[in-house]
Amino acid sequence: MENFTFKTYKKIFQEALNHKYQIITLKEFFLDEYDKDGNILVNRVDVDIKIERLRVIYEIFKELNIKASVYLRLHSPDYNLLSIGNIGIVQDFISIGCEIGLHTELEDVQHYCNIDSKELLKKEIELFEILFNIRLYGTASHGDMTPFNNLDFWKKHSVSEFGLLYEAYDKKLWNSCRYVSDSEWTQWKAYENSQLLKDDRRNPIEHIREDMPKVLLLLTHPESWYERYIYE
Repeated sequence: MENFTFKTYKKIFQEALNHKYQIITLKEFFLDEYDKDGNILVNRVDVDIKIERLRVIYEIFKELNIKASVYLRLHSPDYNLLSIGNIGIVQDFISIGCEIGLHTELEDVQHYCNIDSKELLKKEIELFEILFNIRLYGTASHGDMTPFNNLDFWKKHSVSEFGLLYEAYDKKLWNSCRYVSDSEWTQWKAYENSQLLKDDRRNPIEHIREDMPKVLLLLTHPESWYERYIYE
């Protein structure tokens, strides 16, 4: 494999399709909108930074006719989600059937900015629904270099309070899947039914070829992927 090039990125999803995986969104998983007799790849994309690299990912998804759940930040220091160009990128993903979700930073904002996290989430959901003309079904908590865990918000609240279907780390998915993530940038990591697979650095193609997990949750980040060089 060519490390984390977009050429490799496309190969991962092509491999899943070759092995008859259904590639679905998190919304589809939580609504049970898939064939339970087959294998599924739950496709999650967290846009921490480098939103412009979504343009290449969009073209890959469009060519392969596959969908993903794409989670976007409102507080990223790297990109302005409200810019006309970035709204256009998101609209492209919506046009091919992708789910748009909110990549939340509720604990960080509350502690650093003294803004009530519950009221903030209500307003952010409303903004997403107006901005992208969608219904928001789910959120995914963002992890950053702060002392706070944004998932802690959900220890005090339920998704139903906000008219949501799920949080991406809900047990229904997290405790019943093979989770493979590029979140360490230069190497992969994996969990099985919420338990870390220590020293398992296999890429998704190897997981598919060697184990064929029934439920494969794949998390990728645009900033990890490139044409030739990570800082291009």
